Amino acid sequence: MTARHRFSRLTIGLIAAALVVNTAGCENETQRLDRIQSAATAAGRAGTAADLQAAFDEGRITFEASLIRAETLLQEGHPDAVLFAGAVLDLASAIEDRLPAGPEFELFWRRIGRLAYNGAFVAMNDQRWDEAATLVLAGPTRWQRLSYWQTYPNHDVLVALSLGAQGEPGKGIARLRSRAIMTPQMQAAIDQLRELDRAQLRERLRARVESEAQSEPRAGSVPGG
Repeated sequence: MTARHRFSRLTIGLIAAALVVNTAGCENETQRLDRIQSAATAAGRAGTAADLQAAFDEGRITFEASLIRAETLLQEGHPDAVLFAGAVLDLASAIEDRLPAGPEFELFWRRIGRLAYNGAFVAMNDQRWDEAATLVLAGPTRWQRLSYWQTYPNHDVLVALSLGAQGEPGKGIARLRSRAIMTPQMQAAIDQLRELDRAQLRERLRARVESEAQSEPRAGSVPGG
């Protein structure tokens, strides 16, 4: 092989290597989100949120694209939808100071609220109440305005039911009663929470009676013996 041929092969090899590097460097936003999403199950919610923030900080993805991806996954019923939605909501909290804050962006913030609602709704339907509790009010508190609750009373109901599932039905009832407008769904939730409150009270009383019965000295026994 002549020197010219060796040089030619070396040059072609370097060009090929450069093309591989450039192709990797040209990974688009959709592909980056695909990659983060594909690793979501293994990474978990916290890890996925960290991956999203790293890509956001480096300017490789936008928050809007992440939000759209989370919305789409929930609409499609994807297995990773709830996890990914939680990660996007956590990302929103982490970068809140870099998100639009003016009153003209009200619809943008409502979308974040709806993401919290839809993620929590799916989790509740699957009886994953603990996970739902971490989603139902997730993200920056900016979206939690009276105008939002008035527009979406179903989210108020979800928060109240979540409180009930966490052992605080009284707080859920108080939350719904504090609203100026009561919808039939809110009243139904109050009735459900009242029954849950009574059931939990009965359970506490039963546990107390059993505890006291176990602590009483048995018949014929000598106290202290």
